[in-house]
Formats: sequence, C-alpha cells, structure tokens
Amino acid sequence: MTSRRKLTRVLVAGMIVLLPLSACSGGSSGSNKSDDSPAAKATPIVVKDSLVNGVTSTHSTFTTPRNIDVKVPQIAPARNLSQAIEVVRERSLRQAQWDSATKVRQTSSFVASSAQILGVKISTTIEGPKPHTFDTTLWYDANYGQTFSPSVLISWPGWAKFRNAVGQAADDASVDKAKALAALQESPAPYGTGPAMSFGSEGELLVTFPAGVLDKEQKTLLVPKDKVDPVLSDLGVKAQGASLHPSTFSGTPDARKTWWKPANDRPAPQSSPNLHPLPGDSTAGKDASADSHARPSKQPTAPSTTSTAISAAPVKDGEHPSTAVGIDCIARQCVALTYDDGPGKRTGELLKTFEKQKAAATFFEMGNSIDAAPDTTRLVAASGFEIGNHSSTHPDLATLSTQTLKTEVGGNSDRLAKLTGRRPMLLRPPYGDHNDTADKVITDNNMAVINWSIDTNDWQTHSAPKTLDKISKDVSIYTGPITLMHDIHDAAIDASATAVPNLTKRGYQLVTVSELTLNTGGVQAGHGYCRGNALVQDGYLCKG
Repeated sequence: MTSRRKLTRVLVAGMIVLLPLSACSGGSSGSNKSDDSPAAKATPIVVKDSLVNGVTSTHSTFTTPRNIDVKVPQIAPARNLSQAIEVVRERSLRQAQWDSATKVRQTSSFVASSAQILGVKISTTIEGPKPHTFDTTLWYDANYGQTFSPSVLISWPGWAKFRNAVGQAADDASVDKAKALAALQESPAPYGTGPAMSFGSEGELLVTFPAGVLDKEQKTLLVPKDKVDPVLSDLGVKAQGASLHPSTFSGTPDARKTWWKPANDRPAPQSSPNLHPLPGDSTAGKDASADSHARPSKQPTAPSTTSTAISAAPVKDGEHPSTAVGIDCIARQCVALTYDDGPGKRTGELLKTFEKQKAAATFFEMGNSIDAAPDTTRLVAASGFEIGNHSSTHPDLATLSTQTLKTEVGGNSDRLAKLTGRRPMLLRPPYGDHNDTADKVITDNNMAVINWSIDTNDWQTHSAPKTLDKISKDVSIYTGPITLMHDIHDAAIDASATAVPNLTKRGYQLVTVSELTLNTGGVQAGHGYCRGNALVQDGYLCKG
C-alpha cells in the first residue's frame, strides 16, 4: 500500500487527481496526520471539473455577520443536483449563524463522473465558539433526475453487513465503535452527524465522520473493496465505476426511470421513496416490489388550529437510513414560509425570528427594494436563507415584451448575483402572473416559477392576527404548502413572530422552497409550482 502515500498522482486519461486523505480533512493538525491506520493511507479521488458538462462556479463572499467564503458549482444538466448543493450551502450558513461563528469556508470537488452519474463532495469549515468541520457527499443519477445522500450506495439487504464492516473499521482505527454505528444511521452533515462517503483509489469506501463525532477532527474509516463490493446497490456499482474510471458527464439519461410519481392526495409519510430501494434496483431483495407511487394518507382535510404534524416512524437502529438530502418532506410535514417585495426595514428582525427556532424561509426580493437596502439582501444570503427573484420593478410579467422581460427578470438575477455571488434558481412573478412569453425568458434564466397555496393577504388586511390565523389554520389543510407574505409589511413580521415558534411546536418543519421540493425531483426551469411537488400541482398558473 505504499503507493497510496504519494502526495499526488495523476491519471491523465481518466482526469483523476488522487490526494492524500489528510489533504481532504481540512488540513487539521489532529490525529489524522499521524494516524497509521489503513484509512490514513487511503487515497481519495478528485475528478477534474473539465469532465463535467455545463458546470459554472459560484463564489459568495461576505464580511457580515461573519467572514464567509463559499465556492460551489451549479451544473446546468443536473438541476436537481444544483438545487441540492444550494440546500447544503444554505443549511451550512444557517448552522454558522446558530453557532455564532466567526468564519465559514466551503469548497467543493467532484469525486465521480460518468455520462449519468456525478458525485460531489462539499467541504465546510466553521470557526468560532463551536468550531466544526465536515464533508458532505451528494450522489446524482441522471436516469432518475435525482440527488441522494451517500447511503444510496449501499443496498437495502446489504446494510447490516456494511454496518459490521464499518464497526470493524472503527475497531481497527481505535475509535468508539458504538458512536460510529450510531452516527452511521443519522442524516449526513450539515443536517446531522452522519458521514460523507466516497470511493478511494482502489475501490474502497471512505466513510468520513464530521469533527466531534469520533475525534476532535474529521475521522475517515476505510471499508475495503472486498467488503464493499458485495453490498453495493446498483447505483453504488455505477458510482464506484464513475470514481475509478471517470468519463464525461452529460446528464442525458440512457434509461429514464420514475423516481416519484406526484400524488393526487396527501402521501402517507412511510411512502417516501427515500425510505425504500430505488425503483428497479436489482439488489433490493424482498423490497424489490416496493415502488415510488404515492399512497394517500387518511389525514383530516378540515382546518384545525391545534392539529400537529405527522411523520414517518423513525428508522430503526440498524435499518437502512433514508437516502434523502436534508429534510424529507414526505416523511415529515413541511411548510415553506415565503416573503415577497423585500428586503424591508424589519427584514433583519424577521431573520432573528427564524434563527431562534433554527428554521428556514425563502425571500423573493424585488430590484427596487434591493437597491434601497443592498446590505440587507447580503445579510439574508449570508445568514443562510434562500433568495429568489421577484423582478426588478414589480410589473405584471404577462403584459411585457420579451426585451422588457429580459430587463425585469434577467436584470434582477444579475443584481442578486452581484450581491450574493450566485444567480437565483427560483422566481416568483409579481401578482403570480406569467405567460408563455414570460416563461421562455424565465427558462432562459434557469429559474422555476414559484407561486403559493396559502395567501395570507397581509398586504390587504394589514392585520397581524388575521395573518396569523390564516397560516395557523391552513397549514393543516394543504400538503407541502407554500405561504405568501411580504416582509415590507408589519403584519407579516408580527404574525411570523408567533407563527414560526407555534408551527415548530406543532411539529412542522419550516423549510426553504428548495428543501420542500428537492427530494421529489426538485423544480424545473420555466415550470410553475404552487406547493411541494409530492402532489400534482393545482393552483393559479401552476403546471408543474
């Protein structure tokens, strides 16, 4: 295994760069550097960006509320993966806010590439009172058009053997086996303490736990190839091949498969596709017949101010964990609170309301308001909240010429990119109105159209009690609701101060629009959505 100790090795034909494991562990001075275990000698794979078609680098830098430097890609042929990367980026920044961090650094690299498969590793370092370092790996399959957490690499029947292999690796590395196995069942960082997973240069699986789980620094356990191969899922086999023998990623499916079929009624939480093997996976065993078609639940449809959210039963210890990235909004009941027309004078106060509950929201910002308060826009982005486009001057997009649309839509995306380092992937049209001409320009700017299922009418009533009552009652009526408020109105700010903690107490997950939709296919450019995409879209100018 001495060849693994080389600092750098380049395979030109495959465009792989092989790095020592310590170089991928945040450059720490912890135990990894002197570790003589097999994991310390393993060689992670980094695939050259040039193999990935349609990749664009984004670079976000902020000095307030902390020093932030984030470099992550957007990949045009893999929109769902781009959405997943944004979800991880934003959740990491929210974590930094909750921890009163002083500095955040985030970078990324590709760890696998083939025509349909793409693996991405995102490395995050948070400094401050609660320093934290973690890697996140995302695995995308163009045939499903879906991104998964790394447990997808392991078959359902093979999970028990894989756990045993990880336990043996923990023993070999002299770390706490019980802690390793407990974290293995958790959601991967930044949503939990679960590990990142990618392949090493000899086909072994590198299981990297966040700092603080097994050691003060990140800790990587190595599962040898002879232990990994028998337990890989079909996607895992393809991912291993895309790691060892990378080729150009086109993102074009060669055998399109249905990941999730939107339902007509509320899906039962346990029907989440992330709790079952991938459709068509030959390794699924007794779960081979499990499909991803939604099964309606028998939840009441009448409004209730006291009803609590329902959730899927927790995954039992030792069972295959969810393949969802972040929050699974079928297994959990989610609400996306959204705000238009800002930033406003009290937007900063609204951010604090969400931060106290460790909750999220999406802000659709208008150019005129951005120009009046650019520092607030930057604060929203730096605090880890999702920002969408709400046009430059708030016209009815359905009445505009193509050239004017380019200014209203593309111009505001340019404005946001200049301030935040990235172009938005979501747009809310003023008044919810759009037509085919507008949709073409929106598509050209790589944005999905996001309307709403709950209109609080805060702009009309200017009443915090009425706004609060509308939210409290209607969230139990709708599946995956998207609520409409305006952070330029006091009614929305005051109502949210009560609604956010109350909804959290009732068990609802307060998420961004991207979190709401990510694990059921995401949202497509130029398409309209009024609610989460677990259901068939049904609303004003929403065609899904």
